[in-house]
Amino acid sequence: MIKVGIVGATGLVGEKMISVLQESTLSISELRLFATAKSSGRTYKFRGRPHTVEIIQNSSWEKGMIILGATSSSAALEWVPGAIESGAYVIDNSSAYRMKEDVPLVVPEVNPEAIKPCHRLIANPNCSTIQLVMALGPLRELSPIQWISVATYQSVSGGGRDGISTLEKQEQEKPGINSFHRNVVCEIGPPESSGYTGEEIKLIKETPKILGVNFPVFPSCARVPVKTGHTESITIKFSENVSSKQVIRELEKAPGVIVTDLGCQPVEVEGRNHTVVGRVRNHPADKSIIQFWVTADNVRKGAALNAVQILEQVAQTITGPS
Repeated sequence: MIKVGIVGATGLVGEKMISVLQESTLSISELRLFATAKSSGRTYKFRGRPHTVEIIQNSSWEKGMIILGATSSSAALEWVPGAIESGAYVIDNSSAYRMKEDVPLVVPEVNPEAIKPCHRLIANPNCSTIQLVMALGPLRELSPIQWISVATYQSVSGGGRDGISTLEKQEQEKPGINSFHRNVVCEIGPPESSGYTGEEIKLIKETPKILGVNFPVFPSCARVPVKTGHTESITIKFSENVSSKQVIRELEKAPGVIVTDLGCQPVEVEGRNHTVVGRVRNHPADKSIIQFWVTADNVRKGAALNAVQILEQVAQTITGPS
């Protein structure tokens, strides 16, 4: 039996974490929900019992508790150190700790070995990175990857509940500059001095860390008027010729991946656990280049489910096999 906490429980990802935990077979002796004072006092039902949201404070943490974080990076920098100091385990969904050398960045289907018993803090990758490495991970043994190019078409729920409400409001208005409605916004956040946005830099840095191999990633990230489900167009340059049949064979064996003949649309993946890969093809002029589409529910697999899968692995480390 384990004690679990969710920090940021009233947000879009936090609520999805509650839902995914509800569906899991984990033996949870106690679930505690935390948020800021503005959201405290709300009640959620979990496994037949009401749970009231508490205010985040350092006195809340307990040794051995496993805490799922669904807060902003700035908030995580405030509460995570105290939780770790108390002896709790933290699985943080923000970007605050992802690139720290001593913090594993984990997608359980791809690099579960990155989690060691000594790790008290584990980072959950960015949603767009998770579905990218779900497709890349199974292909590492075919041939060394020289580079990848990825164009993302990311749903508004990547911006949380505010993103969804903004789209719903704009759907009643005439489309304007930077409007989500009937538009493609070609920057997710302002570009940094390099010209790349923060969302793009996450793909550049997080992908090699998870896969354990270093190759350049060339990303372009856009926001599209879709409620849930990120879609990515991926091009891989291998060191040797690799056939589309080889790629399909490896992906069909991969846990958590479904392969289709056509590209999967966001409306098909909402609420699903799997990452879907479609339209796998060789470039006609270069047989070392493979292209395909990848789609996944960014709130579920891209955040909540991946964190709960990490929690399951940590719980097994603490309590032993069930």
